[in-house]
Amino acid sequence: MDEDPEVEVLTHVRPSRGRRGLGAIAEPSPAFPPVAVVRMSDERARELLNNPQVIVEPDQPLMYSAASPIVPAMPMVDPALAVAFDEPQRITVRVKGSDGAAVPAAHVWAIGAAAPAHAITDADGRAVLTLSSDTTATIRALNVRPMAGYWPVRIDHPRLEGAAESVVELRPLADVFEGFPERPMIAWGQQTMRLNQIPPTYRGHGIRIAILDSGVTSAHRDLKDAVRGGFDFTTGSDRTWNSDATGHGTWCAGVIAAADNRTGVVGIAADTELYACKLLPGGRVSDLLLALDHCLTQDIDIAQLNLACEQPSDLLALKVLDLRAAGVACIAPAGDSGAAVAFPASLPTVLAVGALGHTGTYPPESPHAAYAGRQPAWPGPYAPHFTPVGPGVDLVGPGVAVVTTAPGGDYTPVDGTALAAAHITGLAALVLAHHDHLRTQQQLRTAARVDHLFGLLRASCRQLPSADRIRTGAGLPDAPTALGLQPAVPDPQALRAEMQRAGLLPS
Repeated sequence: MDEDPEVEVLTHVRPSRGRRGLGAIAEPSPAFPPVAVVRMSDERARELLNNPQVIVEPDQPLMYSAASPIVPAMPMVDPALAVAFDEPQRITVRVKGSDGAAVPAAHVWAIGAAAPAHAITDADGRAVLTLSSDTTATIRALNVRPMAGYWPVRIDHPRLEGAAESVVELRPLADVFEGFPERPMIAWGQQTMRLNQIPPTYRGHGIRIAILDSGVTSAHRDLKDAVRGGFDFTTGSDRTWNSDATGHGTWCAGVIAAADNRTGVVGIAADTELYACKLLPGGRVSDLLLALDHCLTQDIDIAQLNLACEQPSDLLALKVLDLRAAGVACIAPAGDSGAAVAFPASLPTVLAVGALGHTGTYPPESPHAAYAGRQPAWPGPYAPHFTPVGPGVDLVGPGVAVVTTAPGGDYTPVDGTALAAAHITGLAALVLAHHDHLRTQQQLRTAARVDHLFGLLRASCRQLPSADRIRTGAGLPDAPTALGLQPAVPDPQALRAEMQRAGLLPS
């Protein structure tokens, strides 16, 4: 490539076999080919495709799943077919808390017959939305999502007609969780997985987890001791990984390893070591290849891949196989499109995680309620409409109304299969650190170690009677069973009664 006059080589992604020395690779890794990131014409790319010894593929941009769980799916016309008004109508929405305080930096969507209108509230809590193809009478729903501290709200068929300013009032998290965040809470997801029933000494000490996402805000009081370092692969800098533009990486970090400091939330594996691999926004598959190689050299035990690309990548599949051979477990959200499992979660070497919600764990006016669709036959867990359907989902985790850490030092309830995957990553860290059959293999980094871990997680799963099995794979893991502490799985009715006693569900 370097000598081809029709090809401009931008950078190289060469495989690394160096390790920090925490453990030895007990079997050779598959041969991962050297990769060159180049700029060339389509014609030259087609010529190179004729060479069976060369893999040629576009350097795809990385993204979260094709559809965001923030706004429930609604019919939306092609913008090219939408009728645009000469003078678009503007509406003002003022967002405040129940105490009257303005809520700045809240996202507001007005969902109409055409494309949704979006704006962010200013310091006074006001957002001005431009309706380019809708009127106030055709707005079907108003969605307001604060960045932290409050529950989001969804108002169906809002009365906006003739109103100079529409006021939306948000409920603080403490309205549902008394005394929060000064009084700590055990999240509903941890209760459902029975993580609250394992010994308090099970903390995941010595396990290293990489979160491949948008970075992690390490200054949060619940994360400052858990996050040990990181790298920004979008800029090639070791200084900007802790700037989280979306909050996504920080949300997942809190689920996995938030400190047990008697305030806020408590992570599943509070003593694990977190490393942030920043790839979003702006990253590409070549950056992901570098990040995965970084996981090898840093002796990462679990890599959570909170990202997707539009088309499968042979090079990425080979690199994930490389990690499995080195004993690195790759866990990924199955996607939030409500359709097929996203790539790379769809790879057989990756544990693909779908999402569960639970009725009664959020206010009825919040957007979370829309994810349940028709109410289950009995109140309890359900598969939200955004979680994928069909083969490829290995198991599920809690992924609706998950209260976790947010950039800025606060807390927020969020949704998505990435939050579900974070629950499974946290449990996987506990299994690696404390299960009798795996604790003695910490120095033996092999594919068999990864397969054993995934096998224990799947074997511990239980199917939930009100959940759609086509969306839930093997089901929801049970922590005491996965850790080898208890052979039996509890009755769902008994688990519901326990959550009611804990105040996480209404009696």
